[in-house]
Amino acid sequence: MGPAEIVASLKELCEEKGPRIVTEEIVDWIEAIGGYESDVELIQYAKKMKARHFARMLEYDDPDVGRKIKRLWSFRDRRRGRRFYTDILQVSDERRQRLVQEYIKFAGQMKSVRKAMADSMAGQVFFEFYGDDEDEEAVEEAAATEA
Repeated sequence: MGPAEIVASLKELCEEKGPRIVTEEIVDWIEAIGGYESDVELIQYAKKMKARHFARMLEYDDPDVGRKIKRLWSFRDRRRGRRFYTDILQVSDERRQRLVQEYIKFAGQMKSVRKAMADSMAGQVFFEFYGDDEDEEAVEEAAATEA
């Protein structure tokens, strides 16, 4: 069973277990339906995931912004079609500053999204304030036709 089939059939587990599922339940369920490859492939995959986990944990204190920033950044090599890590301490100061500013902006956006999702799960309906671009275009077109 491939990843697409596992993800597509994961809805069965969601319906069975209810709204609160822990990772261990998903692992046991995938194992029960024969979703894992051979032990050798599974171990190889787990090693890659653990290596990526450790790479994300490496940080440094940026003196310019006064906070910890992740040090290894993953980029895609378009020629080879795979990802590679770049140590941002080994890039030019200008590029590092640009990456750090992008990181800070992205981290702030993710914090806002997590808070909004938590509020939504708690029953607070704030998402109505965030419309699609298509909705905005429809409102603008309606206002233009009325004028």
